[in-house]
Amino acid sequence: MKTDARPTLVTFLAALLQGVGGGLGWSLLPPLMPTIASELGISHAVGGFVWGAASLGIALASPFGGAAVDRFGARRVAGAAMFVGALACAARALANGPFALAALMFLFGLHIGFVAPALPKALAGHVPLNKLARANGTALLAYTVGTAITMLTARTVLAPAFGGWRGAMVAAGVAMAVAGLAWLLLLEDRVALSRHASLRDVLELTKNPGLRRVAAMHFLLFGGYLALLGLLFRALLETGLEPPRAGLAVAGWLLSAAAGNFLGPWLSDRVGLRRPFILGGSLLAGTALGLLAIQPSGPSLYLLGVMALGGGAFAPILLALPLELPYIGAPRVGAALGLLMLVGQAGGFLLPVVVGVAAQHGGFSLALAVLSAVHLLILVPALRLSETGRKASRPAAQVDFGGAAA
Repeated sequence: MKTDARPTLVTFLAALLQGVGGGLGWSLLPPLMPTIASELGISHAVGGFVWGAASLGIALASPFGGAAVDRFGARRVAGAAMFVGALACAARALANGPFALAALMFLFGLHIGFVAPALPKALAGHVPLNKLARANGTALLAYTVGTAITMLTARTVLAPAFGGWRGAMVAAGVAMAVAGLAWLLLLEDRVALSRHASLRDVLELTKNPGLRRVAAMHFLLFGGYLALLGLLFRALLETGLEPPRAGLAVAGWLLSAAAGNFLGPWLSDRVGLRRPFILGGSLLAGTALGLLAIQPSGPSLYLLGVMALGGGAFAPILLALPLELPYIGAPRVGAALGLLMLVGQAGGFLLPVVVGVAAQHGGFSLALAVLSAVHLLILVPALRLSETGRKASRPAAQVDFGGAAA
């Protein structure tokens, strides 16, 4: 017999896995890369390969992770995957060259492909539908804030405290293992499982037109985010900012995204609509980046915060949409989210390459112009997406959720 829903606890656990696994375990590499690159002989080109190896791992694992979550449950799948991710994170301390580090980043990415589809599904079993987007937003906020804190403290606090970058990797791995143990001990799955879920179920969902549109938006938004994350610090230095001020600018950008992660889903749940926030957020982000491309320095850099607020406002909503789309619902949401992760990580691999080429040939301004176009392109699938909020003509609550908590 199922226990009572525990929305606060499960939201906290989802935020814990996002903040520790993504905000710390994944985001620890970029700020420490200058030191790591010097010790292991990693060039800029090879450094991009090392960073991209995680996205490749996520993309390859996500369809399998989504099917596994539907078949075996969010608790067991994400819990086991966190221990694998913790091992991969700590093992970076043993890397003796760039390709060993890339292999460990690939393994780390594999674990994310199993954890990421589990979090929204676990939330769906405990959080009422009219609060589901904000719960996903809270979890994503933890990732964004964790990334900002890691960017600020990795070189100045964490590495010195643990005896260098290798010790910091071990410490992050231990933190991930503790988070995974808490997830296993405290979470109960309350969504009906699909005992025969398979990879074929994931591929079958590509026929769903609504999910294809959500996947296209996720490709553009997440790919654009990773492209800007990889470019921003170095580009700001090239505009003349001192490293401490550039670091603060990146952290401010991430914290603005965190504010959007909270406010956008909260307002969306309150008004019962999704499309206005997706359309408005993409338009705001694309316009801000376009204006910044004209003068990418000085006071104009505050436009980074505007852009982050717009994109951050609807990123969690995209994760809630599969639960609300007809013919998907909670029993198959793991497969749907696995498909979204696959497409999003493809964007995370391809769009940084495109933006990097733009930066190489036209500088920061051209890179920002390309990113502006990427965010404005989100309007194309968004305009064709049917409303799925509770005020839609076919509310999400009428979709078959296979026993999820109402």
